[in-house]
Amino acid sequence: MDLNTFCRELPKIELHAHLNGSLSRSTMLQLQRYLADFGVSDKSNAFLDEFQIGSGDRRNLSDCFQVFNIAHSLTSTQDTLAMATALTLKEFEDDGCCYIELRSTPRDTPHMTSRQYIETLIETLNTANTNLSIISCLIISINRGRLPSEGDGIADLAIEYHKKYPNLVVGIELSGNPTVGKFQDFVPALQRAREAGLKVTLHCGEISNPEEVSDMLMFKADRIGHGICIHPNYGGNESTWNLLCNYQIPVEVCLTSNINTKSILQYSSHHFKELYGANIPIILCTDDKGVFATSLSQEYSICAETFGLDASKLARLSLKACDYIFMTDKRKILREKILNFINKNEL
Repeated sequence: MDLNTFCRELPKIELHAHLNGSLSRSTMLQLQRYLADFGVSDKSNAFLDEFQIGSGDRRNLSDCFQVFNIAHSLTSTQDTLAMATALTLKEFEDDGCCYIELRSTPRDTPHMTSRQYIETLIETLNTANTNLSIISCLIISINRGRLPSEGDGIADLAIEYHKKYPNLVVGIELSGNPTVGKFQDFVPALQRAREAGLKVTLHCGEISNPEEVSDMLMFKADRIGHGICIHPNYGGNESTWNLLCNYQIPVEVCLTSNINTKSILQYSSHHFKELYGANIPIILCTDDKGVFATSLSQEYSICAETFGLDASKLARLSLKACDYIFMTDKRKILREKILNFINKNEL
């Protein structure tokens, strides 16, 4: 089969997908119509065309965080949040994704509280796990641009719902605009969550800040996202690179996201090459498939074409990703699913 078909049919693991950044145009239009029918103003009509950011777009990483407000206006009610989640999970399933850890930041809106936000996600994920073949769970996000006290509140909610739903609420993460806030301010909240049994992932090295990157790596999170400015060639230094190599922390790699945010100039110069060459654990992910007009299949295809990976190596990237999922009791069944595909295709 051709590369694109192979990448679509390959069972894949998605470990870095922000819900509101993953909304497709089709999903957003459905949400608009729903809100209009119920007389709720979403303020997004004039901005849908601004939601997607391509490689030729002049907007950079900091600008990207503004587009989330468009999606937020559409997921401001429990009904539309549930619809957005269900539709997004179905799109990932249709793309051949067999497991996903969807992530989102709880927020108060005029129509629901942060607690209701989480409960809506949990209910929708639980239903999806009954009706869809994709296995889905939740990573609760802390926005580093908010006050540490807000991070404490989100950690409290994450701990509470992890205890109630340990197979649905599996992790906590720190994300948001890397030019604002300080990692160290959120360490107490993250540490409490970790001690309560939640796995931790951190957006790390999106900008050059070796001191913070070192602090994050020494925190020894279960995974990190992006990991750009760690190698000396990308704004890191020997110390940060040695820490990553020594700790072998898995990196959630988002190729198209890094290109479209201008964090990396072109695919051929992506730090995937250094990570892969150093045998750092890697998971290919989308980040925000709606914003960056991509899919997990497309990320695998781009990786193969750019770095010369054959079908066997691609399949084994997906297989290895099973080792880094936070829902640990699902690793065996996912490995078997991917191995069956590998054996069927004689890879």
